Amino acid sequence: MNKTKIFLSVLLIAFLASCGTEQQTGDTAKYQVETITDANGYNYEIVSNDPMGVRIYTLKNGLKVYLSVNKDEPRIQTYIPVKAGSTYDPKETTGLAHYLEHMMFKGTSKFGTLDWEKEKPLLDEISDLYEQHKNEQDLEKKKAIYAKIDSVSALASKFALANEYDKMVSVIGAKGTNAHTWHEKTVYINNIPSNELERWLALESERFGELVLRLFHTELEAVYEEFNMSQDRDSRKVLKTLMSSLFPTHPYGQQTTIGKAEHLKNPSMVNIHNYWNTYYVPNNIALCLSGDLNPESTIQLIDKYFGKFESKDVPTITQPVEAPITAHIEKEVFGPDVESLNFAYRFKGVDTEDEKMVSLIDMLLNNSQAGLIDLNLIQKQKVLRAGCHPSFMKDYGTHTFYGYPRQGQTLEEVKDLILAEIEKVKKGEFEDWLLEAVVNDMKLSEIRSMEHNSRAYSFVNAFLRNVPWINRVSYVEELEKITKEEIVAFANEHYKDNYVLVYKRQGEDKDVVKVEKPQISPVEINRNDQSSFMKSFLAMNSEKMQPEFIDFEKRITSKTLDSKIDFSYLENTSNELFSLNYIIDMGKLHNKKLPVAVNYLPYLGTDKYSASELQQEFYKLGISMNVYTGDERSYVYISGLKKSFKKGVELLEHVLKSAKPDTAVLKEYIAGLLKKRGDAKLSKSTILFRGLGSYGKYGANNPFKYNLTNDELQALTADELVAIIKEIYSFKHQVFYYGQRQADEVAAIINQYHLIPDSLKDYPAVAEFPEQEISKSKVYFVNYDMVQAQIMMISRDVPFNKDLLPASGLFGEYFGGSMASIVFQEIREARALAYSASSWYSTPSKAEDHFYVGAYIATQANKLNDATQAIMELLSNMPKSEESFNMAKESIIRKIETERITKANIFWTYLSKKKQGIDYDNRKDLYEFVKTATFEDLQKFFDEHIKGHKYIYVLIGNKKMLNMKSLKKLGKVKELDLEEVFGY
Repeated sequence: MNKTKIFLSVLLIAFLASCGTEQQTGDTAKYQVETITDANGYNYEIVSNDPMGVRIYTLKNGLKVYLSVNKDEPRIQTYIPVKAGSTYDPKETTGLAHYLEHMMFKGTSKFGTLDWEKEKPLLDEISDLYEQHKNEQDLEKKKAIYAKIDSVSALASKFALANEYDKMVSVIGAKGTNAHTWHEKTVYINNIPSNELERWLALESERFGELVLRLFHTELEAVYEEFNMSQDRDSRKVLKTLMSSLFPTHPYGQQTTIGKAEHLKNPSMVNIHNYWNTYYVPNNIALCLSGDLNPESTIQLIDKYFGKFESKDVPTITQPVEAPITAHIEKEVFGPDVESLNFAYRFKGVDTEDEKMVSLIDMLLNNSQAGLIDLNLIQKQKVLRAGCHPSFMKDYGTHTFYGYPRQGQTLEEVKDLILAEIEKVKKGEFEDWLLEAVVNDMKLSEIRSMEHNSRAYSFVNAFLRNVPWINRVSYVEELEKITKEEIVAFANEHYKDNYVLVYKRQGEDKDVVKVEKPQISPVEINRNDQSSFMKSFLAMNSEKMQPEFIDFEKRITSKTLDSKIDFSYLENTSNELFSLNYIIDMGKLHNKKLPVAVNYLPYLGTDKYSASELQQEFYKLGISMNVYTGDERSYVYISGLKKSFKKGVELLEHVLKSAKPDTAVLKEYIAGLLKKRGDAKLSKSTILFRGLGSYGKYGANNPFKYNLTNDELQALTADELVAIIKEIYSFKHQVFYYGQRQADEVAAIINQYHLIPDSLKDYPAVAEFPEQEISKSKVYFVNYDMVQAQIMMISRDVPFNKDLLPASGLFGEYFGGSMASIVFQEIREARALAYSASSWYSTPSKAEDHFYVGAYIATQANKLNDATQAIMELLSNMPKSEESFNMAKESIIRKIETERITKANIFWTYLSKKKQGIDYDNRKDLYEFVKTATFEDLQKFFDEHIKGHKYIYVLIGNKKMLNMKSLKKLGKVKELDLEEVFGY
């Protein structure tokens, strides 16, 4: 199973397995719910034989708490889900739940404020003005009211402390701080050090205890930007159209999470407060934690901080019931991105048999290895790409199919091909072993999902859907009871001409709605001040933890195989999964044909198996196999269960030694590559981050463009590509194994099957691309039909020197690395100039390359000049804030003290360090530096390595909407066509 499908499957399991049915009670012989009283008198529930050992507490006020212990590292993954999402938005102010999510980071009457008594009357006045603004119909009067809002907001900002929440979570060493909103949920996320649990609880209980809507109109600008970003994403437009047709009356289709443009322009602070008062109550919230915790002391702390809140009745909302879909519905969406199609069937929601059946049918069709779509459409190259995925909510579920056409193929033809595979399920035209293999694949995905503390998200879904945890634990085993006959009967009943189809076609989207930028004055951010709450927060004591630095030589077992190649070994002490990797330090820059050859391999059979039979054999074993090549390194790897290791190695070696050339397959493969090349030129992210990014760093002659020409591709023969594949082991390489088998046993199996020449070849010369010196600023621009504009700034600094890493790490944390950083505060919080703004000092992956100064901005086209000038000011004169500096130091220290490099990551970290010429865990250098660093040290680094640079600006946007005169002030502007960017 490839990485993408593994990720989707993990989410699928975490999502689906949390959903069960009300009638389901699990295998009574194996799973039972037990109620236990802990030593402190708290009652909790467990499920026997639960691999995660989850304890579920319910406080007296109704707050649910899910706790799971995992000692891999001294950190805890935390989620706070609220049963509140866009489905519950008032119809006149859609987007409210999502905007509230943003405002939950702004503080309370205790933090985020310098003087609440003076700030509160101004916030009340702003709220009243927004009500007037919302109700006023005269456009000129609305503008006048907004001008008043802006002026009062400027006064209120003098008492506001921007990003104080982010500063506090940063100082305790939190990672991944974020939140997201969807139809029926809003979830708040932090990964914290285990010794900071109490401080985190103190902070979260404060922000969940009171809502203050400060810095409202600048954050509203960020939401405007998010809305405009959605207008530039064809996939978002497809989903919106699909859902609106699937659900013509239900909020799932009629109220998007981002909201309607007219509602975003006319927000109501009153409605937001009412919503918060209704849904942000303890009996509608849960705390879901997984990590290095003591459940009994943890529940005491949670009760201390969250037990004080009073429960309230949460209104029951009866949503509309959709009429059956009796004939398929077709829609069209237009945009600049590649053509595709999506169609979906509607089902009953969670707690129904539909969910189980759809999850199995989905995997029978598309599991990235042996599904009907995988084998019959993708591997046989009948379509460019295709697949499917289910999604289930409280009231309804969907099963969505997607497809991308080959050159000359119509979207209608792609649709018919996918429908034909669904018909095979309806006719039972799939082998009996596939159903069993699918369930085993889902079990494997569950094992993978439990390796990390993010597994706590399965608790989130159980809570949000009111699902007994026993149903989560036994879910996959319940799927085992479903027969092929039941699946066929279900498919015939539900997969008819009752779908909604959306064709994504290329062309101008005439329905784009843009939220225009209102006039906003920069606000105060008072970065050097602290609230009394924050001072008390910083004064709270937490247990000191000691960092653990990896001794690679001791942790990694190194051997030499009979063939004289290096073998590295790490034991997996967590579960029965293994991975085996053959690593070859040769890639595209050594041989342009190599990536073409290795990507040809999955379409080939051998003298023993057809291509489809090979995929089926791997899938039967529960083995994922892949071959990948990058610019300068290639990998051949398999992963799966311990019991399948030997057979997996044998099959892998058979494939690489016995692959058979197939000219007909090659012809279709090359045609597909040519289509993908054309599609890449329609992707704005590929254009900017890969194409223009490489152009800005190296110039017109760059690694991104180092590919075979279209003519060279078409001249390739099947024999020469297969020869390249079979030759790959004749070059120098190394082997890495991570799993439960002993090192000598693994080595013996590899020695048995991995037969290579007595003498291995040296790598061919690598193509060199000198990084361009920047004596004058330049602007490289690509015209693209979009609402936003995105720009990157690139400047080369000195060659790699590991002694610069500590100071650069501190600079990144202070200046541009988080929501508490200088760049984020200035560009987004103070000036509302961009939804996304960041800056960095990037470290090269190779010892022979240079460091780079960079920045990125995504904003409205008419704000691009102001945003670019603002970030240039920061890169020329770094603002000084001792408070922010000390917090950046503390954040780094806390993170390193509680960060553990574990499992296979030990080897991969060692390998990446080795490429830089570092043979030890150099986090220690940063840790020791930060403990004694002064702001003068940081200023010295800034003056020597950041200040005064000339930049290459690479930009993508709509030329009609951009101020080209302003761009010329940055440097000489050169508009590039796509052939100049891509090289074909």
